[in-house]
Amino acid sequence: MKKMMLVVMIFITSLVLIACGGEDTGDKVVIDFWHMSPVGSTSFSGMRSIINDFNASQDDYFVRGTGFSFWDYWDKINVAVASRTAPDIGLSTIDDVEARARSGVLYNISDLMDADTTDAPLEVNEFRQSQLDFATYQGDLYAMPFSATTRVLYYNLDMFAEKGLTEADVPQTWDQLKTVAKMFDKLEGGQLTRIGFDPTYGNATYHGWLWQNNLDFFDENKMPTLNTQAHIDVLEWIMNFNSEYTRTQLTTFGEGNQLLGINPFASQRVAMIVEVDGLYQVIKDAGATFNYGVAPIPIPVGGRRVNWGSGFSIEMYNNGKGEDDQRDGAFLFYKYLLSKDIQKRLAQVNGWIMSHISAMEEYVQGNPILEKLLAEVDYAVDKVYIPYAPSWHGNDWQPYYTEALSGTKTAAEALAAARANYLQKKQNYDAVNP
Repeated sequence: MKKMMLVVMIFITSLVLIACGGEDTGDKVVIDFWHMSPVGSTSFSGMRSIINDFNASQDDYFVRGTGFSFWDYWDKINVAVASRTAPDIGLSTIDDVEARARSGVLYNISDLMDADTTDAPLEVNEFRQSQLDFATYQGDLYAMPFSATTRVLYYNLDMFAEKGLTEADVPQTWDQLKTVAKMFDKLEGGQLTRIGFDPTYGNATYHGWLWQNNLDFFDENKMPTLNTQAHIDVLEWIMNFNSEYTRTQLTTFGEGNQLLGINPFASQRVAMIVEVDGLYQVIKDAGATFNYGVAPIPIPVGGRRVNWGSGFSIEMYNNGKGEDDQRDGAFLFYKYLLSKDIQKRLAQVNGWIMSHISAMEEYVQGNPILEKLLAEVDYAVDKVYIPYAPSWHGNDWQPYYTEALSGTKTAAEALAAARANYLQKKQNYDAVNP
């Protein structure tokens, strides 16, 4: 019995080591890398293979990868960075690199590149300047672009065919969008069972619609705007898009999508939706067989072609412990992750569009959907970082947006209240940051 128990314990221990990517590291310097491919995920084995290949090439360093689910990751990395217990390398949001660089928790990538004497330098010219700008603080790089998220219009070609439409009928303007969308709405027993389009679904945002109208939340001095008729007009367009239905009908339809636990476009409950490039992988993983396409998001008359990027950065964290060996090994792995071949492998593993330009140009060849998604990356921009309101687009704005959509405030009232809140936040921030 004791022998059997010993065998069981050895087996269990081996499973734990495999799950954690653990090995006998010997005298190697251990580099901690946090990612979003946890045990049990479809991307786990691929990410582990990428890490293992690096480790096999190294005599002095060993990377220990730890994966977390998407939402769990953000909770853990934010706490770790704030408490100076962060991993050597991790992912974050590229639009707020400035905040972490200013607080001193990131290594200066420009300094590391200047000191690099290897024959495999970091190929900065393979990354878009629009993303590099967000990773720059006081003239130096403190992170690198990792993924290149974009938003597009997905449209269901099978639904189009039902109405005698083809890809030639995919809307390009706001007026066309509403005309085509109304052909697909279905109301059965007083309940919506299908919607052609809703400007609040998926990854459509108020600031995204503003950008298309050459507007923004903030001016060049990072002061809140929102108090013009043009801002009101955009919000009213959103509010009125499906005004023939009650808020209860729209809310019930939305809750039904949540209960299904799958994207409403992937479940064929909406004919068109604004979504991120990652929906391609969701549809693929779901085994969906319907025909669909992607296109630029329709724009208003006189507007511009633009979408919200919101890509990830990859960062090296400085916990202030003078760990030069970990820093040097981490930079080797950092360059490895950003190399052309590994960026292509990461795209395959995660289903993401990565930031390395030529790597992705090669990766998407022959796939019409991915080719169109990559084309829209050139029109993707990220949101400006506002020190006094870093969550301006999310938690700060959402209550006022909800009030406008629910009808408890008019568009003008919601925008005025939101602007007053941003101004108060700025006053509070300036008081403690003279």
